[in-house]
Amino acid sequence: MAYSTSFTQSITLLLVIHSLNEANGDKAVPTKLLAEYAGIPFASAVKTLKSLSSAGITATKEGAGGGSMLAKPVSRITLLDIFMAVEQDTPLFKMHTGINCDHAIVDDLKQRVELCISSAADTMKDSLRRISLENIWTGRKLP
Repeated sequence: MAYSTSFTQSITLLLVIHSLNEANGDKAVPTKLLAEYAGIPFASAVKTLKSLSSAGITATKEGAGGGSMLAKPVSRITLLDIFMAVEQDTPLFKMHTGINCDHAIVDDLKQRVELCISSAADTMKDSLRRISLENIWTGRKLP
């Protein structure tokens, strides 16, 4: 299972926004500054912030003093929210059960594998759902 770096870049960008807001009040943070502080390329930050905005995790302010801000408190932003925003329809596990054999046992085994993988994906989603940015920010014990 491998994903783009957008997931961890998103977490970093959101934590940078929160950090700057903690220090300077709830102001929009320019994308250039976010990319610099997060240590990611500007183009990646733009693409990632667009996905986060579309998912309602961030909001954008145009013009002078513009940039990105959190659309909701860090306590209400889960890692699953972030994952779904940036990875969108990418399944947690990519399946390959393309065995070219016409036997009932093979079909049964394919179904068993798919059920196991589906169960693992559900477990992972539940785990991501229980961890908020607030858990990461405060260092509180993760659920």
